[in-house]
Amino acid sequence: MTPSYNPLDDLNAALRYWWLIVLLMTAGVILGWLFFQIQPPLYEARAEIALNVDLSRTGTLSDKNQDILINTTGRLMASEPIMDDLRQQAMQAGWLVSDDNFQRTFFIERKAESYILRVQHRNPQAALALADHWSDLALRALETAFLSALQADQLERYLDGLTTCLQQQPISGVENVVCPFQNSQQIQAEITRTGERILTARANARGLIPGMRFTLTRPAVLLPEPVQFQRSNYLLAGALIGLIGALAAIHLRLPERLFKRG
Repeated sequence: MTPSYNPLDDLNAALRYWWLIVLLMTAGVILGWLFFQIQPPLYEARAEIALNVDLSRTGTLSDKNQDILINTTGRLMASEPIMDDLRQQAMQAGWLVSDDNFQRTFFIERKAESYILRVQHRNPQAALALADHWSDLALRALETAFLSALQADQLERYLDGLTTCLQQQPISGVENVVCPFQNSQQIQAEITRTGERILTARANARGLIPGMRFTLTRPAVLLPEPVQFQRSNYLLAGALIGLIGALAAIHLRLPERLFKRG
């Protein structure tokens, strides 16, 4: 009859052969470090765009509302059309071979009231070129959205004037010299057209408002040294593999078998 498994036996064995766990984990860390050293360096280029809410246009806003506006602007800089454009440029230049690589190449990071556009690549020239192109696309998208937000604001003011004009129309339909239209039917038709234009302008504004300001505070630059943060991943993976190997060896009682043979 096969004896039943008792986890305490493995625990006691692990405590007895703790040195094996330390030894294999150390070996795993060393192998992880060696594997990291043979990997080609990873370079990073960055561009920074600063945002600011003009309270003279928006009036007093709560911190929450300002935060929402800044996050909305950040999403615009990483919108699907922009990322598709970057993907096409990278693939055409041979810098990108799959969408999986794309996810590990482009990053957008908020820092207070600024956004940092980060591009990581094995080729430093590719990282710099893509970061520069991204910042250009982002600024153009922000400028387009800003102009649409201004247009929506102006149209809303115009719509308010039309509403006032309609209210001033006499019941008899006599022409009112204050309004640029001859009768209420013309005013109502203009109100309808203006409302449609406002909806289009708001959609093109993508949530941006006229009070949002943006500036390229740091054009794309390449970091002087390759990024090294991935080293910890290799070291951790090596230590984990060493731990698993040690526990497996202890579970199979390999140390005891080796000592008995000795």
